[in-house]
Amino acid sequence: MNRFVNIKGYQEAISLISKYKWNPICDVTANLPGSLGMISAEDVFAKIPLPTRERSLVDGYAIKSLDSTGASRENPVHLKLIGRKEAGSGKKFNIARGECIEIYTGASLPQGCDSVIMAEDAVVVTGGITITEELSAGSNVSKVGEDIARDFQIIHKGDQIGSFQITAMLSTGTARIRVKKRIDVGVFSTGNELFSSSPDNIKNTAETAVKTFFESPFLKVTRLGKCHDSAEEISKKVKHSIASMDAIVITGGTSLGRYDLVPEALSGIAEILFGGVRIRPGRTAALYSLSGKPVFSVSGFPSSAIISLWLFLPHFIAAVTGMHDVSRKKMMQLASRLHSKPGYTTVIPVRNSDNSRMKVSPVSSKGSVRMADMLKADGLVVVPDNVEGYSENETVEVHEVR
Repeated sequence: MNRFVNIKGYQEAISLISKYKWNPICDVTANLPGSLGMISAEDVFAKIPLPTRERSLVDGYAIKSLDSTGASRENPVHLKLIGRKEAGSGKKFNIARGECIEIYTGASLPQGCDSVIMAEDAVVVTGGITITEELSAGSNVSKVGEDIARDFQIIHKGDQIGSFQITAMLSTGTARIRVKKRIDVGVFSTGNELFSSSPDNIKNTAETAVKTFFESPFLKVTRLGKCHDSAEEISKKVKHSIASMDAIVITGGTSLGRYDLVPEALSGIAEILFGGVRIRPGRTAALYSLSGKPVFSVSGFPSSAIISLWLFLPHFIAAVTGMHDVSRKKMMQLASRLHSKPGYTTVIPVRNSDNSRMKVSPVSSKGSVRMADMLKADGLVVVPDNVEGYSENETVEVHEVR
């Protein structure tokens, strides 16, 4: 019963994760469309500018701006129409003074033109158009490199690749990118109660919870099944699975009960980094290293398992991939006081509390986090171990988890 006497503080625990020499995650090359959501393994710069040529931003008429000098309703200017150009057209024109061409959005400007008058601002007459306003050079024209300049950094190493980044890379000469291989995390659950032969049989929901919450384009969660409350069986499953996984998660078997055997199962085969952390919920969370890969041991209660992994797993991912923090968070005001236990880093589910969605309040005043609390929650507030909660109207950082 003295297993958690010398437990770690949260900051110490994440420091151990971040500084440990884990096996690195290798780089692979991906076509850009297939890299969505993955972690970039390189910096990417624009090879060519966007656009590469001056192009029209509107449907209208390409002209020389000098030809519009003095144009007004009282002094309309007539321009001779000599052709038409659409986007992608290879037609070449060399516009002389007093001439124009019909042009469509996205078409490159013909030689000699420096501005475009919108179609609705010109009057079509026989043989050409009449304009009644002056245009400055560059009007309704997208300049070379105006969207993205050559050598502009589109993505940084460690970024999660998004749709706009893919579009920008494709538009500026990049077709393939080096990314981090998808991290494969295996998860299995322990407990006699998970087997149909048990009179107290329950469903193995923790394994499903971990998979559905954490799986993403850069992280795959592989279900490894379940184990009885047997140190030998747990140890065997870990040793068998670790070779094909980048990390292992074990749910259940972490507490102080007679049949909580994960510590016993791993003590002889793995290095322990920490066994118990001053966090709520998830005090019994533990981390081991086997063959340079992490084995996370968390509660069998789905909500507690999710929160424990949410606190620790991103630090492992950052350590092996260089991934930047991509958590969605915002500063919001508390609608009511928020309590926490001194000496423990406390994670508290909160929900929006007014129509403006600018204030939040705790979902529950209880110390534990129930599944019903997570169903109601719009976000999580992490209260440091040296803070005894927050007062009403105080501003806090809210992490979105939906």
